[in-house]
Amino acid sequence: MILSDTNRFYLKGTPALHLATVLDGLKEYICFYLNGNIYIEEITGGHLEYIKDEEKVDEIRHFLEEAKVLDATRPLLPDDVWLRPHEK
Repeated sequence: MILSDTNRFYLKGTPALHLATVLDGLKEYICFYLNGNIYIEEITGGHLEYIKDEEKVDEIRHFLEEAKVLDATRPLLPDDVWLRPHEK
């Protein structure tokens, strides 16, 4: 995995805050903060797509934690933000 972008900016036309973009082979993933939650989604054809593979989401999340992009000790990242939408 390669961390390609860690600039913080609002995604165009949304209140979602970009935290990171990750490249893994030919796939591209985005991590963003929205409404008190952290999301990791795949970018496909310029659109965001829900990742069904929970192991892949965990792999990306751990990569971002090791890279210090995500830090659960920071106020922006309370523990409950790691829940996937279907777990809430």
